[in-house]
Amino acid sequence: MSAALSTPSVRAGLFPPPCAPLRFADGDLYEWPLVGDSWVRTDGEWKPSPDDGSGHLTDAEVRASLHRAAIAWGTTCRFVPALPGARLPGRPILALPTTHNAAQYVLDHQEDRLVPVRDLVAVHDEDAAYDVPGVITASATAQVLSGIVTEHDPVRVRYDQPAGRIYVRYQRPNDFGAWGGEEFAPPVECLHVFVLTDQGA
Repeated sequence: MSAALSTPSVRAGLFPPPCAPLRFADGDLYEWPLVGDSWVRTDGEWKPSPDDGSGHLTDAEVRASLHRAAIAWGTTCRFVPALPGARLPGRPILALPTTHNAAQYVLDHQEDRLVPVRDLVAVHDEDAAYDVPGVITASATAQVLSGIVTEHDPVRVRYDQPAGRIYVRYQRPNDFGAWGGEEFAPPVECLHVFVLTDQGA
């Protein structure tokens, strides 16, 4: 049994999207879970999924909607960044972008998608999740990255400037495997994605 199977999936509707991203990338999702509507960004525009021919959305329209939801604590829509492939996009990071705050997303193994950190915290402690900021400053992002690099080896860190994202991937021991009787449980792969934003922390 893996740690992923032991953790409930993140439920939608508790928190608003943390921010409106600075930029988008193909494969991103814009969802309204309560009504079942979903758009996927393809070739630079947002198309319904499945595409029913009802029309497309622009980046500006999606950004404005996410910004309104984040400001008004609207919980009906959400943004799901595209998962990177086996090779992280972008270039090895030399210096963090210092002009933008960021929303931190992490991999939800149960759903195999990226979710905001506070949503994942809420799975285990809903009250504690309200103390987790949706957006952190550039200096706080640097501190989180420094902590990950210090605690784990190896760590892959890349900055994808066109998508406005910092990707961090590493492995940690599968502690649950030992509890579940698996003497040599495979490590758990962790993925953090910092989505840059112009919104305040």
